[in-house]
Amino acid sequence: MKWLLAAWITFLASLGLAVSLKCYTCHEPTALVTCVSITNCSMETTACKTTLFSVDPGYPLFGNVTVQKSCSKECIPSELDVEGPRDYCCYEDMCNLNAGQPTTATFSARTLAATPVFTILWTRF
Repeated sequence: MKWLLAAWITFLASLGLAVSLKCYTCHEPTALVTCVSITNCSMETTACKTTLFSVDPGYPLFGNVTVQKSCSKECIPSELDVEGPRDYCCYEDMCNLNAGQPTTATFSARTLAATPVFTILWTRF
């Protein structure tokens, strides 16, 4: 019976895998606060990409910040010591709202909600 429960929960969790990623997009360098258009990306998209620009030369956060955001099939983040525009990548729906802050490992809300339910059902059967 436990194998059936585990298979059912695995199936339910995998339903969201076929859904395309949603990213904030602006195709021209735009002020950070005005780049809020949400795009349903193609199924080939693996990441949301943010390219961070600055009006002033030097490190990108010295001047007015402008960004370009897009859906990306192959996002490669910039090295930390690179001058000029910096590329940031993230891998969850609408994760590129901010100006390219490094992402950390996170659990989806579905995983967090399913864990206690799975634990209770597992111990009862």
